[in-house]
Amino acid sequence: MRLKLLACKALSRELSYLSSLSSNIIDVTWIRQGYHEAPDVLRRVLQSEIDAVESGRDSHTNQLGGNSDGITPYVDEDFDAILIGYGLCSNGTAGLHARKHRLVLPRAHDCITLFLGSKERYARYFKELPGCFWYTASWIENSSMPCEESQKRQAAYYREKGYDEEDLDFFLKSMNDWTKAYQNAAYIRMPFFDKQEHQEFTRAAADFYHWRYTLVEGELSLLGRFLSGDWNEEDFLIVPPGERIAPSYDETIVRREPCV
Repeated sequence: MRLKLLACKALSRELSYLSSLSSNIIDVTWIRQGYHEAPDVLRRVLQSEIDAVESGRDSHTNQLGGNSDGITPYVDEDFDAILIGYGLCSNGTAGLHARKHRLVLPRAHDCITLFLGSKERYARYFKELPGCFWYTASWIENSSMPCEESQKRQAAYYREKGYDEEDLDFFLKSMNDWTKAYQNAAYIRMPFFDKQEHQEFTRAAADFYHWRYTLVEGELSLLGRFLSGDWNEEDFLIVPPGERIAPSYDETIVRREPCV
């Protein structure tokens, strides 16, 4: 199969590794990490990428051939499906639709399920590690994860904005009050890649916020089936052209519905 993958950079190492092993042709567009915090923006970004693929205007897609005047127009061989490398992500993928292609989305609230291998395993850890902030190599490399250094950067930024030390101290405490809702920090070690420094980074962050540190083994099976085309109904939502992704508000997480 020839597949188009639109994926968050929070999964960059994992999906790059699995793409290299796949017998399918997988054309990847990486989307910057962090849009889950602005789900309406994420939806617009992903829909624009889907629309670009379907119209032949996708500047990220590999194109075949070329000459001295430049590359050829859009490649004739079409994609068999567009893979959405996200979970529901605060409803950021709700409403996505295509006119010509199938969309395939893992049944996951967020990418923690994708790192752990199943929504059932995620549910088990949700109970075992209440109030858990999760860390992975891809996240640490692609985003500003909570840690002592990130809090120092916050302080430096607002100090430059002219806050005096008393107001700055109050402001930073208010901004970081969310950390009190967490009791655990877990680092997910993926089987194909690990750096000791990532584990140490997570452990230091846990110490700084007074969280309990846990090392959790990652599982690639769900992502592997995602890229291989082994899409069962239990773990994946397949949305045909003319329908869109919608939250299901039950254990299946997502469903499809007609576009209106």
